Amino acid sequence: MVEMQEEEIDLREYINILIKRKGVIILIFLIAVITAVIVSYFIMEPVYQANTVITVLKPKIENSIISELSLGDYRNLIKDIEIEEELIQKLNLNKPPLEITPNDLERMLTIESPEGTNLIKMNIQTSNPKLCKDIIDTWTTLFVEKNKTLYFDEVKKAKTDIENKLKLAEQDFFEIEEKTAKFNNTSNTELIESEIVSKIAEIIKSKSRLIDIGIALEKEKVKKEEITKAVGEQEKVLKLNKSIIGDEFFIRLISKITDDNFDIANLTYISEQTNPIYYSLAQQLISSNITTATLQIEKIQIEKNLDFFSLELKSVKEKLTENKLILSRMYRNYSIKEKAYNNYYKNYYKQAEEIGLCAATEENLLKITSLAYEPKYPIKPNKKLIILYAGVLGLFIGIFVAYFMEFWQKGK
Repeated sequence: MVEMQEEEIDLREYINILIKRKGVIILIFLIAVITAVIVSYFIMEPVYQANTVITVLKPKIENSIISELSLGDYRNLIKDIEIEEELIQKLNLNKPPLEITPNDLERMLTIESPEGTNLIKMNIQTSNPKLCKDIIDTWTTLFVEKNKTLYFDEVKKAKTDIENKLKLAEQDFFEIEEKTAKFNNTSNTELIESEIVSKIAEIIKSKSRLIDIGIALEKEKVKKEEITKAVGEQEKVLKLNKSIIGDEFFIRLISKITDDNFDIANLTYISEQTNPIYYSLAQQLISSNITTATLQIEKIQIEKNLDFFSLELKSVKEKLTENKLILSRMYRNYSIKEKAYNNYYKNYYKQAEEIGLCAATEENLLKITSLAYEPKYPIKPNKKLIILYAGVLGLFIGIFVAYFMEFWQKGK
């Protein structure tokens, strides 16, 4: 019981202090409230807010090449330096007394995207209600005008890129095809092959003739040896014992120098005459020497021709090998380019067709749902709330000062 009485006494003391110092409390309360009224009504600048709403539409036909721009992408594009500078120039915001910069504009602007919607809400806050409306409406209009066909601009650009790539691949393919055909026509590969066959035939023919000449020379050599041996066995001049009888010349001569009774039956004379066999063999030997010399000359000429044909054949073969190597590389490149072109054509044609259909349905994907109206009332400062906070704060300070003064007085 005693404890409860002590608590009641203490509480009464506190209440008595408040009653005793009520003047101080009321004074501080009134000072706080009056200060809040003066500050909120006469010192603090009012802030007005205006907003616009933009609807982001989806393209009628989507494609797998250019992805659809998200709300986040569009939100990032709103704070574009070009739009901000154009806005400043259009509304003369860079001139005194405003002198607003792009950074100032970005600090004024807030962007919202309500969840589950395709809307973008742009809010701007300034101290001038008309300027607030003008800035947000102009900003929204500039943004929509600049970006309403942004998606389709990207689609068209992609379509142009794809068409250029396809054209480049086609040009590359046709160029290598033309080069290959041109080289094939000018390289005369078939003519060179025909020339090689002809050269080989000439070489074979010459070698065959060399073999024949070798055999003929061997035969002539044997023949010469036989003729030379036969010539050595023959006398060049033959000495013959002939009877005078039967030789009219000697008979007339003897009849002149002898009488008629002279017996001439046993008279003979020695006669020399060329050996026909010797001369025949000599003629054969000369003929054999001429034949051998002719064959030797022909052999030398054929050997020279063989060397010439061999060099020509080597040169033609090298040229043919080089041409075939170049042609092989060209065909390989042609095959690679053809495969690449077919792949490009297959992929790009499909993409071009797909993106072409998308581009054909071009429309404005950004539409202004609502423009701003000129705000009548500021959104801040909240004067009533400021006065309320000031009153409560003044009341607490007054109570604190009242207790402090009582404590200070008792301390003395």
